[in-house]
Amino acid sequence: MKTNEREESILSILKKQRFASVSQLAGMLYISPSSIRRDLTRLENAGLVERNYGGVILRGDLHTAAPFMIRGEQNRTLKKEIAAKASSLLRDNVTVLLDDSTTAFYMLEHLKKFNNISLFTNNLTTAIHAIEQSIKTYMIGGSSTNGSVVMCGSYALDMLDKIYADICFFSSFALADNGDIYDCTEEANAVRRKMLDRSATRVFLCDSSKFHTHAAHRLCNLSDIEYVFSDKQLPSGEV
Repeated sequence: MKTNEREESILSILKKQRFASVSQLAGMLYISPSSIRRDLTRLENAGLVERNYGGVILRGDLHTAAPFMIRGEQNRTLKKEIAAKASSLLRDNVTVLLDDSTTAFYMLEHLKKFNNISLFTNNLTTAIHAIEQSIKTYMIGGSSTNGSVVMCGSYALDMLDKIYADICFFSSFALADNGDIYDCTEEANAVRRKMLDRSATRVFLCDSSKFHTHAAHRLCNLSDIEYVFSDKQLPSGEV
């Protein structure tokens, strides 16, 4: 397959599934990952695609998050370390909210160490893993689009109005230098914002790859939350 034909094929694949990893593209087009990377470099230089979480998205989808399990493998060690630090806030008999983020997902291995934990989450993958670990789990219902494991929409917001959690662990897409926290979809942000409103204690989990960045939708500011856990000093100078 000629180079321009491969590039057209890559664009066609991305139009259908929105995101693809280098290994996926290499397998689908029967060429080496190194060739795919060169093709992606040309497409990126042409302004047609952008690298995102270990793969590539179309330029028009810059504010679309990669699939959950792919995001979960990015900076996995840092995310697990951050979750371990944040677990110092846990205790028996608490109600916990976990947002749809992969960093919050890694809180599960610490939640299971405590007695009588009640967990609420809008992430199907997080809920299933929690149930498998015998954690009392409530799934925040809603609608899913484009094959996402994240539940959003008015039904999710209505359910959150009926609960009040002791602590909410959440992450997001970007942290600006002024302390503003951003995400790439308003639908997920609306649910996350309601989670923060319905929690006594709010805990932001943020690995340093998100520093000095922006996304389309502002969630809140660091001054609006009680705790932040990261692997490095924050852009604002906080630790």
